[in-house]
Amino acid sequence: MAVELAYDKAELRAITRSFKGMDEEATAQARSKSNALAQYAADKIKVAAYGRNVSGIAAQRIADGVTVSKTSKIGEFSYGFARQKFSGGGTTQILWPGMEFGSKRFKQFPTYSGRQGKGGKGYFIYPTLRQIQPEIIKQWEDGFSEILKEYDK
Repeated sequence: MAVELAYDKAELRAITRSFKGMDEEATAQARSKSNALAQYAADKIKVAAYGRNVSGIAAQRIADGVTVSKTSKIGEFSYGFARQKFSGGGTTQILWPGMEFGSKRFKQFPTYSGRQGKGGKGYFIYPTLRQIQPEIIKQWEDGFSEILKEYDK
């Protein structure tokens, strides 16, 4: 059985509160590290989307439309926007859940991916995030330890 490494909501709130005590240089370094990790995760998701055989073109368009926040201190990225339109009139904002989790009801989507934990398994975004989560957490903790070492002197 795999051990899941994650922070709970209280720990995440404590981390974001700690940014208020950091000076501008430390905050900029934190923003840079987090942005690099978010971009790394988005790139891994793109690779997974391009490897899809079922509805691959739509998955690729969704993955290509990622927006990585440049100003986030914790590393955020988003999928699915109204501005990304398909030729039939749909947008990635409407279609990404069907492409990610599938559907039993709508034939234009892959079959339902099933459940995992409290949510769906997914096909390319969530499985990739689950796979790289331990590595991302380790890199994030290492990066912030470096930043803190500079200010603990």
